[in-house]
Amino acid sequence: MTIRLAVDARKLTDFGIGTYLSHLLAGLAWRGEYDLTVVVRPEHVGRVTVLAPEARTIPVSARGYGLAEHVALPAALWRERLDLVHVPHYVVPHLVPRPFVVTVHDVIQLFYPPHGRSIQALLYLRFVLRSALRRARRVITVSRTSRRDLIALFGADPDRVDVVPNGVDDRLAERPPVERLEEVKQRYGLRPPLVLVVGNDKPHKNLDVVLRAFHLACRERSLPGQLVLIGAVGGDHPLIARAHRLGLDGRVCGLGRVSQTDLHALYHLSAVLLHPARYEGFGLPVLEAMRCGLPVVTSNVGAMRDLGEGAARLVNPLDVAEVAAALERVLVDDALRRRMIEAGNRRAETLTWERAVEGTLETYRKALGEE
Repeated sequence: MTIRLAVDARKLTDFGIGTYLSHLLAGLAWRGEYDLTVVVRPEHVGRVTVLAPEARTIPVSARGYGLAEHVALPAALWRERLDLVHVPHYVVPHLVPRPFVVTVHDVIQLFYPPHGRSIQALLYLRFVLRSALRRARRVITVSRTSRRDLIALFGADPDRVDVVPNGVDDRLAERPPVERLEEVKQRYGLRPPLVLVVGNDKPHKNLDVVLRAFHLACRERSLPGQLVLIGAVGGDHPLIARAHRLGLDGRVCGLGRVSQTDLHALYHLSAVLLHPARYEGFGLPVLEAMRCGLPVVTSNVGAMRDLGEGAARLVNPLDVAEVAAALERVLVDDALRRRMIEAGNRRAETLTWERAVEGTLETYRKALGEE
């Protein structure tokens, strides 16, 4: 029996959800039992064609977090003969015309709202999240931590919340050629050993502590090398100006958003991944770094503890001195580095995108089997 499935992929180029959607669409593409329709922004139709060549695409230009999407998405799906809709984000319009599964990756925006986010916007997000949890046939989340939050804080039905962890691309384990690594190093002006930070500059990413810990390690522990920030921190970011005032000229690099191939190379060029976030739904950079054979220093709370325990160096994300000491220890203790690399690889080998897709398909089956 063919299942007519629609996936809302309007966030295909978003940082974390975009990675999730890309692998989900690619995994669904070769499943013969699914007739796949993908809702996508007009400028991303070509990306979907590469990921899932046989899928039907429906362009929808409505942006997220606005009233327009509450009309545009249901209208796009209204004439489709669908069995199930999968929305990978908790803003699910009330008029979606078919049973749906929702993926709630985290509740970061409610715990750590972006700078300037109004009270009205936060109330709106709380309302739509509770609504999505109540109306969904099934709820997917990516960690035990997120599941606990959805149940304890937002009243989600425990019997309808499935934990399906994210995966990691096995190709990350392949070390790029020496020539490629040298080209990336020269192009960005990098001077190893590199302390790599991957993510945006939202409050929960804790970049203030990142910079203070690196400064402390340089000043008191003579830490060599550079701090390299990838994501929203470019060369003109205020954090770079602050690093200059701290006397870290040339020691802190903001590369902004980079290509996937450059990110792959940067993982393999680096000496340690630093990820002391205050909260994460999953912490995908932690898993990616482990697959690349990169030691990880991350937080001892929530999903990062779940993912890193026994494989990463866990630290209090609010303790600058503890983060600085962990950085120095991982960089100078070769035996510790080897143990962390081996343990990280073992952890990463258990979490694949193939497994994530299979878990998602199981949730679809549960949703379709419910009355």
